[in-house]
Amino acid sequence: MTVTSSILKLMANGREITVERYLPPGGGPAPSVLYLHEIFGLLDCYREDARELASRGYVVWLPDLFSGRAIDYCVRAAVRSVGRTNSASSPLYREIDALLDQLKQDDACNGRLGIIGMCLTGGFVIQAAMRDDMEAPVVYHHSFGLQGAGLPVQEEDGLASVQRMQGHWSRVDPFCPKKRRERLKELLGDRLDANVYNIPHGFRSAGRGTRDGKIAWERTLAFFDRHLTEDAHDH
Repeated sequence: MTVTSSILKLMANGREITVERYLPPGGGPAPSVLYLHEIFGLLDCYREDARELASRGYVVWLPDLFSGRAIDYCVRAAVRSVGRTNSASSPLYREIDALLDQLKQDDACNGRLGIIGMCLTGGFVIQAAMRDDMEAPVVYHHSFGLQGAGLPVQEEDGLASVQRMQGHWSRVDPFCPKKRRERLKELLGDRLDANVYNIPHGFRSAGRGTRDGKIAWERTLAFFDRHLTEDAHDH
């Protein structure tokens, strides 16, 4: 049996988004991961990651967040204040929240959710981690939001509800400065599995073949296995 894939056209917060759906051998029900691409758009390397996750027993949704026009999405993220600050009220995050709701309703999903976001979409992971059904959020070098830990300061109290999070950052990164990840570590404490590497921004694209890029991915896979499959007997 092999991984199978299909294309979905879904409405999320009033916008149609194309989603690539990857099913594990056997089809499910299985734990599910929403995989969010970075600023480069939906590259084949992310499809490779989605297929690997599916081969390990996960349902994976890989949305093309640039559905329509990439420039329009980036303008919404970088120009509007709610986008730059990664507010929960941002239309961009509301799309992610809506996709997570629909993923959970997928017949192949067993109700257990994980998420990966990076660069442009990394901040969405921090917001999604505050959902009471989010068990395995993984953030890679979040460029937005620009305040505090990566979300508006007035929303930081919500981080008290986060069960756990894994993070991967570059030691020196102009797009995600040290003070941002350190603030997140301060707020989450031992609920954050924080990892810092000596490679530049772009771990799952340009840096995926480096030693540190491979280590980060291995840690991501182990995090999903530990919290979405190995402890299933607790649910």
